[in-house]
Amino acid sequence: MDQEKQCRKYVLPFCPNYHMDRQIFNRSIQKYPSVIIYCENEEDVKQAVRHAVDSGQTVRVRSGGHNYEGFSIGDNVVVIDTSHLKNISICEENNTVKIGSGVSNSELYGFLSKYNFPFPSGTCPTVNAVGLTQGGGWGHSARMFGLTCDLLVEADIVDAAGNLITANATWNSDLFWALRGGGGGNFGVITSLTYSLPPKFVYVTYVDIQYHNINEATALQFFRTWQEWTRGDENRFTPNSRIFNSARDGMGIFLRGFFYGSPQEAEAAVEPFLNIRGARSFFEYTTFEEATQIDASVYPPSEKFRFAGRFSNGNMSDSQMLSLIRMIRYRARGSNYCSVALYAMGGKVREIQPCETAFFYRDSDYIVGIETVWRNPSAEYASLAWIQSRFEILRSFTIGSYINFPYLQTNDYMDAYYGGNAERLVEIKKLYDPCDLFCFPQSIRA
Repeated sequence: MDQEKQCRKYVLPFCPNYHMDRQIFNRSIQKYPSVIIYCENEEDVKQAVRHAVDSGQTVRVRSGGHNYEGFSIGDNVVVIDTSHLKNISICEENNTVKIGSGVSNSELYGFLSKYNFPFPSGTCPTVNAVGLTQGGGWGHSARMFGLTCDLLVEADIVDAAGNLITANATWNSDLFWALRGGGGGNFGVITSLTYSLPPKFVYVTYVDIQYHNINEATALQFFRTWQEWTRGDENRFTPNSRIFNSARDGMGIFLRGFFYGSPQEAEAAVEPFLNIRGARSFFEYTTFEEATQIDASVYPPSEKFRFAGRFSNGNMSDSQMLSLIRMIRYRARGSNYCSVALYAMGGKVREIQPCETAFFYRDSDYIVGIETVWRNPSAEYASLAWIQSRFEILRSFTIGSYINFPYLQTNDYMDAYYGGNAERLVEIKKLYDPCDLFCFPQSIRA
């Protein structure tokens, strides 16, 4: 193997593409692995794991590189990258789709749209479904069809011994349980996932409601409406929202998502939000794939940010809501954006019991998060201090943390991420990774 070809598959610090290839979506995180191994097939993955074992190094698993705290990369570690595993196949007879671990949300949506299937995966187009699934998987279809992990029926995974094993309801069922909400990269390197498919659904209504130049009273009214709405039984719509402070646009709010029905039905479903003064609405009846593309268009190719997401049981008081709103009255010095982020739960997500999969916080009404975004590296210190001080307030009246929105300053992170499922996850970790090969900050510790 010549040096150029070797540097495409085994990216070492002396390779010309090393500094580009070690980058992840969150550009505020800069790590320097000893090697990045790009795997083209399952055999490559097995060899990569065995190389790490033989060399005495720990492993980080990377598929899309979107972990908010950068747990898919690290200093002086072996990064096993599966982003090249792009196979997708559908079996309409069994109503399943099988994907390689390098398949992104946009690629999965595009493929399934050819067969008129929607799918409850995530919103960011370049996030890979494999990482999303292992953390549960929130998306704009969650109330309608469940979390991404709820449709998982089988996983192929290379374990800590370098062996390819299958996990489903019959084989390695304990591991299968853990892979549905136990967090990415904890138990091995997933090479493929098989999901059951939801009912065919070609057209949806894309909903976008915005409020510009808001004051505190409008923000509170919106937050009250949000909390009451998410406790309702309209499952055809799973919105997300931001109450934000932007250097460009000032204080504002948006609410977005797609509704499984007509524009008239969508308008009726979100009427409480439209009744808030200043609401500007946009409803477009379009295909499911086009709706995901509209939603994806707001995402940049990369950012510098920190985000912390927690679960709420939907009983925040006005004073608690106001404390969150007032958190974003002032951005950190040098920050160009901060927000209170909201993601609706409920519906189909709640129909599964908290201990039926590793994803524990199924009874919550919504996810609430805080974020800060900056461009200039000089703003990082102030932004990190900004979110840390506010996180303690958020934590005081929420019930747990979403593993797909990890925050490094989370105390007692096992309990925060996994609640009553933490002990079982530790036992499964001991069984499948007894030497803690797959180790990173906030990984499950045996």
